[in-house]
Amino acid sequence: MAQEETWQKILQFMAILIIAVILVFVLKTLKNILMPIVLAVFLSYLFAPITERLARIKIPRLVSLLVILGIIAVAARYWVQILINNTRAFIEFYPTLESQTLNTLTRWLQEYLKIEAMDLQGIMQHTRVQELLSSSVRISLNFIGKFALTLLILVFIYLTYGNYPKLIKKAFGKNVRRLGDIFELIRNINTQITQYFLIKTLISLGTGVLTGTACAILGIKFAVLWGFLAFLLNYIPYVGSFLAVILPIILSVFQFPHSYKPFVTGGLLIGIQLFMGNYLDPEMMGNRFNLSPIVIIFSLFFWGYVWGIVGTFLAVPITAIIKIFMQNIGPLKSVAVLMSKRAD
Repeated sequence: MAQEETWQKILQFMAILIIAVILVFVLKTLKNILMPIVLAVFLSYLFAPITERLARIKIPRLVSLLVILGIIAVAARYWVQILINNTRAFIEFYPTLESQTLNTLTRWLQEYLKIEAMDLQGIMQHTRVQELLSSSVRISLNFIGKFALTLLILVFIYLTYGNYPKLIKKAFGKNVRRLGDIFELIRNINTQITQYFLIKTLISLGTGVLTGTACAILGIKFAVLWGFLAFLLNYIPYVGSFLAVILPIILSVFQFPHSYKPFVTGGLLIGIQLFMGNYLDPEMMGNRFNLSPIVIIFSLFFWGYVWGIVGTFLAVPITAIIKIFMQNIGPLKSVAVLMSKRAD
């Protein structure tokens, strides 16, 4: 009997493992189809606070969505041009920055670690950031196509928005208790994800504006670019904050040699990240998802592997939704608890 139970557990584990492998394969293979759908769903959550308020005064949600997208498009037209000019100027300036960085590192490594300059040259040849930046233009064009598809899906989501409650009632209407549990689960997910995106976007916007303003005041080149990167990377927990400050700090060292400005730049940008990320973010977010830092780091690696850079931006909300579902499924409640940061 005991041997049968052991084999049963082994078979269950193997079945779960096989399902997980198949799931990863499907997610990775169909990412060009699934990513626009998931992005459209999360964008609907981002716009929900505005569209729902306007819906209360009898303005159709689709009309509200189109107005919001129109306002964003008009505002973005000006800022995108500035951002493109900043990015192009940085790509042109990069060879100079690379040369200065290489010379400084070469002297330091030869003096302290006895590493020959040729070794460092070989390393740099395989990790040329300029080539990565140039290839990012092609990636951006691909992203624009996917984003257009995402907006199209978003419009269809709003077109069929009113049908979802009716479809759920029709599917589960015979079981009143189950129907109530499903609507409660959906409300829970909607509330938490909507509030997460709203608060995270406001905090990211504040971080970007403060970072860009600080760089502009200190005279650091490409201030708009650094502000935009700070806004964008703030959606990626832990890693994003480091990446957002490292480049402008390195640039300030070479732009203002033998000056106090690099120290001021480092202190100010790190201070902004610490205030926004360690104080304001937890203060506004509260115990929104209660996800363990280990779970968040793992989800960043997993979704980054499956869906690339887009996956790292969506890692936290996707993991949070999975956790919420687990909390409402009896056998998986213990797994949801283990994913939590606190036991309350």
